[in-house]
Amino acid sequence: MRNDSVLRAVTLGALGLVVVMLVVVIVQMNHLEARFIGQEQQIRALGEATDKLSAGGLRVAQAAGVATVSDAPPPGVKFLHPDVPNFFKPKGTHWPPPGANMEGVLVRGWTYGDPKGFNPLLENNGYSVEFVDLYVSASLGGMNAWTNPSDWHGELAYRVEITDDAKEFTFYLRPGLRWPAPANVNLDDPAHAWLKGDHPLTADDFTFFLEMMLNPQVEAGPHRNYYQNLDSFKALDATTLVLRWKEKQYTNLAQSMVVEPLPKFIYTRDEHGVPFPKETLGTNFNAHWFNNKARMGVGPYSMTRYTPGSQMVLTRNDAFPDEKPAIKTLVYPIYTDPAQTLLKLKAHEVTIGELSAGQYREEILRYRQSGHPPKDSPFFDGRITCETPQQSAYRYIGWNADRPYFADKRVRRAMTMAFDRKRILENVYMGLGTLVTGPFPPNAPYNDPSVELIPYDLDGAKKLLAEAGWSDTNGDGLLDKALRPGEPRKPFEFTFLIPQGSPEIPVLANILRDDLLKIGVKLDIESAEWSLFLKRMDEKDFDAYVAAWTVGWDEDLFQIWHSSQADVAKGSNRVGFRNKEADRIIETLRRTFDQGERVKLLQAFHRIVADEQPYSFFSAKKVVICHWKEVENTLFAKLFPNVNTLPWSVARVEP
Repeated sequence: MRNDSVLRAVTLGALGLVVVMLVVVIVQMNHLEARFIGQEQQIRALGEATDKLSAGGLRVAQAAGVATVSDAPPPGVKFLHPDVPNFFKPKGTHWPPPGANMEGVLVRGWTYGDPKGFNPLLENNGYSVEFVDLYVSASLGGMNAWTNPSDWHGELAYRVEITDDAKEFTFYLRPGLRWPAPANVNLDDPAHAWLKGDHPLTADDFTFFLEMMLNPQVEAGPHRNYYQNLDSFKALDATTLVLRWKEKQYTNLAQSMVVEPLPKFIYTRDEHGVPFPKETLGTNFNAHWFNNKARMGVGPYSMTRYTPGSQMVLTRNDAFPDEKPAIKTLVYPIYTDPAQTLLKLKAHEVTIGELSAGQYREEILRYRQSGHPPKDSPFFDGRITCETPQQSAYRYIGWNADRPYFADKRVRRAMTMAFDRKRILENVYMGLGTLVTGPFPPNAPYNDPSVELIPYDLDGAKKLLAEAGWSDTNGDGLLDKALRPGEPRKPFEFTFLIPQGSPEIPVLANILRDDLLKIGVKLDIESAEWSLFLKRMDEKDFDAYVAAWTVGWDEDLFQIWHSSQADVAKGSNRVGFRNKEADRIIETLRRTFDQGERVKLLQAFHRIVADEQPYSFFSAKKVVICHWKEVENTLFAKLFPNVNTLPWSVARVEP
């Protein structure tokens, strides 16, 4: 999982799985032996039908088709384990679509203001993962996101040998990899002359990524936990990388595949090209001069322009060693009011946009119900098409158990009982989602169907609060209690932190506030701009907050739910969830390869979080994606980010 926010299966592969915030992508995983029989059931349960893939122009590789994986070494390369077959499968899908326009421009609004930064090890923001990392970054291997995410194909590496009982991974990099010119830096300035010229990408850039992640000075806590089992890593030469793990674990494969390079030539030097002292490299990395400039990567796109408060531009990277996307340029106008998206979409200022639930109701649903749409509406005359793909993400309210108000699970359960989720989903979010009882999709095999939805019950909530010691002793209408022994009683009044930008979230907050006041609890709503909201999350500076997490193809629960992550700086266990049995399950899952046993463990974890209520789980979400008619081949991936435009194209628009 990743905060909306994310995924590190594509997140570290795009490094940031993720919150997201909406953030946090957790890395996807596959076994190393028999390719779990149960994975095909997950594909059917979580995936979409593949008929759209064929009809839409996304070419699916057949067994003897377009893509093959060669076992023959290139000239001058010697495989360390030539008898070991290449673990990479052929790439499952291919682009661009036949006959596609290769000069297309896609304009998509960036509605959350300027990002905090672009350093993939320091940021835990699913929004940046979805819009930037997915396109700019590339890792050693990638998942077949549109067909079978259980299979991995080569990305920056073309071969991987897995030996010693799945503890050693030897990767062979594609030859001729180069870093692009850094964006947002004046290369004509003599102070930046050191950045000019050719900068080869080598295995050292991958080891540098791991060195920085594991450096205790670096604020990479959410990502570091995935590499605690890493024993060693070494660049044998410019194109050969060896990773060795301490023990065989279920997560070894994904965590090896999603290692990506960091430009060592930039991040080891100050703005004038002077190397940092080795002793302070980590602290200088945290405050590096390039962190807010641009995202450096060697993926299918390069960031070529970023003007804070105005625009971000990604341009197709013609040096990318794999297939090139049809869309040449991705343009992100930056603004902070998502309501503008509808106006910009109608005016054709953006070619793709996400409608809020309220906009969906006003512009589309009410006219469908009446049967009398306006004649000049682009949503009904064929100019704009809207689709509602299911996202691999869920919404929730998080309760800070390290604050005395929410340390008692009875209080947290009472909060859920006062949260009218069904009404809010139907009337505020226009039914765009499915109610959930835990952190898994409702149709996933590891979701426990025996966990019942906690009912909306204000009387029951008030009884639970009374059991937890809350009562109105002074007749002011608010419940009160001594939060610590010896302290005077305090009213139950807390702050609910919400991000700016979504028109639905303030409505949700107001409904919850009104219902809580009926049972003697006062909720104060505090709205924060997106970057400040993320900062407050990182610092655990909240009583309660609303957000979403992305859900991985196959869950590793450590980052969000293990007790050890509750005190990690910028960690994802923001609510202070600590449970010894949950920890045991999480640790056991990393050593368990049998799919049946994994399902049992994951369902047991589901029951624990349903009992503890660290979150009030809300809904698995759908989004409304609308695009102009020139946007073609709009296929949605099975993984986060589900809106992945790599196979899309934009036809030429006649003047």
